[in-house]
Amino acid sequence: MIIKTLYNEATKLPLDVLPEKYRDMKFPIKVNKNYVVYGMIIEDGYMWYYICDETYSYYPVWKPSPLFEVINNQLSRYWVYSCKKEFDYISVIAFPEWAENPYDYYDRLTDGFDKEIEIFKRYKELMDLEFPDPTVTIKAEIGDESWLLCPLCIDAWESTNKLDALVRCPKCQTIMNNPRYKIIPYAQLYRKP
Repeated sequence: MIIKTLYNEATKLPLDVLPEKYRDMKFPIKVNKNYVVYGMIIEDGYMWYYICDETYSYYPVWKPSPLFEVINNQLSRYWVYSCKKEFDYISVIAFPEWAENPYDYYDRLTDGFDKEIEIFKRYKELMDLEFPDPTVTIKAEIGDESWLLCPLCIDAWESTNKLDALVRCPKCQTIMNNPRYKIIPYAQLYRKP
């Protein structure tokens, strides 16, 4: 899922999103910039997106949905849904390790626990390649039915991936469009055999 920032000021939010003391807040996000959504929660009647904002170090932070417009509404294939009663009911849409234990996982992630950081890094890398990005203009070349070629460093690597819109060259780390990418209808992607 990809979102684009419309506003970065709390004054643009509906009055019931944040307490009055936060009304002068400016969020560390860039207007008109696209962000990958790594998880979502529904709290107090609003959707909150977890993104890696301009202060990103090693974990995503939540931002209220009225600050954004949805650019790509396809849900990540790595997400699951859960509704937990801990302090209050919380609905979470995220990768399983987070969704199944929302408070504990996120607390351990923000506290810098190695296991939780590695889990997030793994999913972040997968989700960063999942959807098309209009700012990526370079396209990998097809070598044959099993190989792709980087047009920048001329390295070749084995890849038959058709699910991800983007690929990363293993040598120069350049992210580029995947020439094998095929948009598969959501229902077909999750159809049982």
